[in-house]
Amino acid sequence: METKKKKVITVFSILLIVLISAIALIFLLPTKSDLITKNFADTNQVLLNPGKGFVDYGTMIYNGAEDYVSIGYHRFNWVKIEPIEGDYHFDEIDKKINAYKKLNKKFAFGIMCVNTSANLEYVTPKYVFDKGVKSYDAKLESGVLQKVPSWKNQIFLDCVNKFVKALGEKYNGNENIAFIDILSYGNWGEQHLFHIDVENELDYMKKEKISAEFFKENYVKPYMEAFPDTLLINPWGEKDFNDVYEQLIDEGVSLRRDGIVKYTNGLDMLAKCYGKLPVVFEYAGNYIDYIPDRENEFNKKLQEAIDIAKPSYIELDEDWFKNNKEYCAYLANKMGYYFRLKQAQYYANVKRTETTNINLTFANDGIAPIYEKCLVYVGLLDKNGTLVKKYLTDLNPQTWLPDTQVNQSVKVNFGEEILTGEYTLAIGLYVNENDENPTYLLGSEGETENNWYVLGNVNLVE
Repeated sequence: METKKKKVITVFSILLIVLISAIALIFLLPTKSDLITKNFADTNQVLLNPGKGFVDYGTMIYNGAEDYVSIGYHRFNWVKIEPIEGDYHFDEIDKKINAYKKLNKKFAFGIMCVNTSANLEYVTPKYVFDKGVKSYDAKLESGVLQKVPSWKNQIFLDCVNKFVKALGEKYNGNENIAFIDILSYGNWGEQHLFHIDVENELDYMKKEKISAEFFKENYVKPYMEAFPDTLLINPWGEKDFNDVYEQLIDEGVSLRRDGIVKYTNGLDMLAKCYGKLPVVFEYAGNYIDYIPDRENEFNKKLQEAIDIAKPSYIELDEDWFKNNKEYCAYLANKMGYYFRLKQAQYYANVKRTETTNINLTFANDGIAPIYEKCLVYVGLLDKNGTLVKKYLTDLNPQTWLPDTQVNQSVKVNFGEEILTGEYTLAIGLYVNENDENPTYLLGSEGETENNWYVLGNVNLVE
């Protein structure tokens, strides 16, 4: 009898140990109930993110469109910035940069050598012609004769590219500049010689026409050398330059197209930038001037061009904006990339020194990839929403293609320096790792004041 009792006690003890161990495993190890799944609802608010958005040409930002505009843009006459050789008035550019910076916007610009819309004798500074540069007189509507340089003249090229070098020394890599247009050649800097009213215009065009290679070597390469760390844009001007434009796309110089809707749908060259560089759309005038059925026809043709050329930047026309705010809100998000966080899965209880997996589902609901630098971090926040520590993941948003969802897993080890306890787990997208807060906004709910997107609570244990 005593032996049987001992056996019963032994079996009971074993069962008790097994039961206690099972209970311990339930509390200490991840289980199905410990795995948290969070689905994120979409939002449709207008998001202003780096590397995309509506472009303000100087009238919209103060006219009710601040929440729609991403960057400001202006073209300067060369004489305005360097009226006398070596006397650089960069404060003219700085004023614009600072005005948009105060509104949390970036700025883009270009410098013109000829501008027949400006009632000026000299757009290229007088000192250049005083050096002996051959010139032509372009008659303006006011009757003023504007001096136009010979585009092949070496003295002119030396002067303009010395200025470009100084411009690069001042502004290359400036984080407040979205892009710079290459505007040294042609009327309005648009890399063509049209609308320059000189005597014997056909003879002028024949004499001053330059080859594509001459254009690349003398007008584009100086900018590339001066601005290795800033996005450069060629304003498409001549079909004869198409082969060079395509070469330059592969070398990192993108394209802007004037005359979208009126003259082109972007199929000619802009579409070749897709997947490589951001594209800029510009109009040839106010849309009410040349679209009979303004809203319907303009929007239809614009959408056709967007579908073809996949722009990251679009000019914001004032009258169009006033009459199409809902469509503008849609395009502000849709152009370029448009990221949403759709779902996250993580374990609610994690040993702080052990690696845990976080599964994330993102969607790109935009029309193009992201071309900007973008780093994805997991953030550990305290109960007040203050960042305790952030952890860089190996996710690469540049691979998130339009109209697709990506399901990716990241591994995180929170580290022994982090105290045990409950924290908030979050996701943030940065331009630079040293930025104080995440840069990018997502079309998803759950955003904190500091641009983190909350997954939920996580308990760190020993």
